[in-house]
Amino acid sequence: MSDVQTAADVRALRDATPRAATEVGVIVRAILGAMRITLRNLFRKPVTVHYPDSQRAYPDRYRGLLALTYDKETGEEACIGCRLCEYVCPPAVIKVEMLKAEKRNYAKTFTLELYACEFCELCVQVCPTDAIVMTKSFDLSTTDRRELLLDKDRLHALGKQFEQSWATGNKLRDMQGPPKMARAEHAAKEEAAGA
Repeated sequence: MSDVQTAADVRALRDATPRAATEVGVIVRAILGAMRITLRNLFRKPVTVHYPDSQRAYPDRYRGLLALTYDKETGEEACIGCRLCEYVCPPAVIKVEMLKAEKRNYAKTFTLELYACEFCELCVQVCPTDAIVMTKSFDLSTTDRRELLLDKDRLHALGKQFEQSWATGNKLRDMQGPPKMARAEHAAKEEAAGA
């Protein structure tokens, strides 16, 4: 019985030895590979920006904080209080209350809980008047969460303070639809088919 156990033990040791050597080889190769990467990057120029002393240039397509805008032609606030942004917002952080007026509607209140915003840009995409936009800034850090509950006046101030991103609701919708020439041809074909 002891000869059988001894033979089994010898076979187990023989089978385990190559596996252990293989595992050690894998570990050594991993360590050497990591050290090679470390040595290669040790003498590279750092990419760290010492913010706020120096700021990086934002890419053209950068989209940051949300803000409200004014109508360029009339100087009035662009938001008409339609509440589309409130309805489409996945985390439901936008609250709008409409004020009806004689000529047009306005947003009586507009609040945005920036601390819970996903920055998904859906509110920008559905806005028919391009009233809510994304800016080319992220600089609104604070230690008090209540400061990230933005009301209409603060959102308008952000719109004046920071540069507006290229993406507005109308531009984004135009990008998603067919090209304008194709739309014109399609409308002409429908008109001809209807006549």
